[in-house]
Amino acid sequence: MLSQRYASPTLKMRFSVTAAIAAISAAVISVAAHAATPVEIQKTRHEHFEALGDAFKAVRDNTKGSPDFVALEKSLAVIEKSAKDMGTWFPKGTGPEAGKTRALPEVWSKSAEFSAAQKQFAEKVAPLAAAIKAKNAEGVGAAFKDVGGACKNCHETFRAPE
Repeated sequence: MLSQRYASPTLKMRFSVTAAIAAISAAVISVAAHAATPVEIQKTRHEHFEALGDAFKAVRDNTKGSPDFVALEKSLAVIEKSAKDMGTWFPKGTGPEAGKTRALPEVWSKSAEFSAAQKQFAEKVAPLAAAIKAKNAEGVGAAFKDVGGACKNCHETFRAPE
């Protein structure tokens, strides 16, 4: 390494820039080396749907009797995040060709229809959110049925039976 006393400001700057580029490159390579495999993505997708299913169960349970709006708001957070992120859960290469999944090939071969089904789900979540935030028990029940209909619509076309 050059002595600080003999290094010019330009040389010091070049060294700093080179060191920064090397550090960034190492970080990018590290992330790329740890990129999720298609099977890992399938597993993560399954976990997302498990969490979504748990949230739906909590909402359903709270449509009977006196609702627990704190529990409903927690479930709503999961449902809203799922509605927002679901489009990223199905990258190409993570279908049946990558391993066991209930996602049918139509998810990718009919991507426009699949995107429309996801959009319909997200649109049905908005009235559910409004009902939960307004603490409107009847509205929660009605909106939940509509969200369930959007789920069923997608499952019938894009998901294999168990």
